Amino acid sequence: GEHASQELDRLFLQYQETHPTTTTEQPIQLQVNFKRTMAVHRSHSDIIARFTFEELCTTELGSSDYSAIANHFQIVMLENIPHLNLKYPDRARRFITLIDELYEAECCLVCSAVDVPDRLFIGNSSEEDSGTDSDKSTPANDDVSPDGTMLAVDVAQSRGTALSSLASVRELSFAFRRAASRVLEMSSKSWWDEKL
Repeated sequence: GEHASQELDRLFLQYQETHPTTTTEQPIQLQVNFKRTMAVHRSHSDIIARFTFEELCTTELGSSDYSAIANHFQIVMLENIPHLNLKYPDRARRFITLIDELYEAECCLVCSAVDVPDRLFIGNSSEEDSGTDSDKSTPANDDVSPDGTMLAVDVAQSRGTALSSLASVRELSFAFRRAASRVLEMSSKSWWDEKL
C-alpha cells in the first residue's frame, strides 16, 4: 500500500543520491526488436528503473520488451503487484515472462505486492491440489469409448470446468511457483551481494 510506495520512493531517492549523474529527466528510449523502442520514464544512471505492474503487465508488452529492460538495467523496481488469476491470464503470463527475463539477465529486484510471492497467484487450488486426476475427468456427455477414452474432447468437463482451463491453471500454477521462487531469490541480500 502507501507504506510500500513510500519505501520504494526512499530506496529510489537513496540510489540517486549515492550514484550522482548528469542524466536528464527525459525518458530513456530502449531499443526493442523490430526497430521498436520503449520509453522508460523512471530510471537513474542506466542502472535502476522503476515501473508499476500496470505499466509492464497490463499492456501489450512481451518477452522482447522485458529482455530490453533486463539487459539495460541492473536493478528493477516493480510496484503494486496484485493477486493474479485466470480471469486475466495475460497479466499472469506477462508477469511470469517478465520475471523469467529479469532472472536470466541476473537483475536485482525490488517489488511491492498485495501479498507474499507464494500467494500472488490465485488458481483453482481445490482441483490443482487434490493430487489425483482419477475423479476429475468426466465427459460432459456420454461419448466415451469402451476403453474410457473421451470422444468429445472439446466438451470435456471436470466438475463444470473445461479441461483446457484446468490445464491452464496447472501450467500457470507451475510457472508461477517458479516465478515466485525467482522473485524471492532476486530480492535476496545474497543475490544483490553477488550481482552488484
